[in-house]
Order: sequence, then structure tokens, then C-alpha cells
Amino acid sequence: MSTIFDVAVMGGGPGGYVAALRAAQNGLSVVCIDDGVNAQGEPSPGGTCLNVGCIPSKSLLQSSELYAQVQHEASIHGVNVDGVSFNAAAMIQRKDAIVSRLTMGI
Repeated sequence: MSTIFDVAVMGGGPGGYVAALRAAQNGLSVVCIDDGVNAQGEPSPGGTCLNVGCIPSKSLLQSSELYAQVQHEASIHGVNVDGVSFNAAAMIQRKDAIVSRLTMGI
């Protein structure tokens, strides 16, 4: 079985995703071709930004900033927190969940 599309977009990154979406909004039949895979070998469209660049980095940065705020700034607000620690595995799990959720939308 073969399917004919009006537009084939190579790559599901920020540019490809927008191009495919815009073409579909204009009534064209579109296929978006992206060979991205995650660590488990499952399809993971979205390009570098979504999979290993901007989004994962910002997720980990946000977790790190929260840790630093609790550790160093909470007492300024009258919040006393003893024994603050971080769990790197949980931070990575959160990052992976965010990336997974966002790639499902492509």
C-alpha cells in the first residue's frame, strides 16, 4: 500500500514541525519524516532541541535552580529547611518524562 502526500517535510525539529503544521493548516496532506530515536530505541521526533538540547537542558536547569533556591534562599522568607538534598536520578526521570510528553505531540 502506498500513500501520496502533497508535502513531505524532512525533520520534526522546530523548523520542520512548523512547516508541516502550516502546510496541513492550508489543507495539504503532509508527512513529516524524522529518524530521531530515544535511548530505548523508540521513535522520538523533534530534533536536537527537543530531544537532547534546549528542552532537556532547561528541565535540568530548573530542577537545579529550585535546589539552590531552597538551599540558599528559603530562610530569607522564613522557611527553614534542614537536610536539603537532590536526587539526580529523579531529576533525569522528570526530564525524560517532559521530553517524552512533548515528542508525543509531534
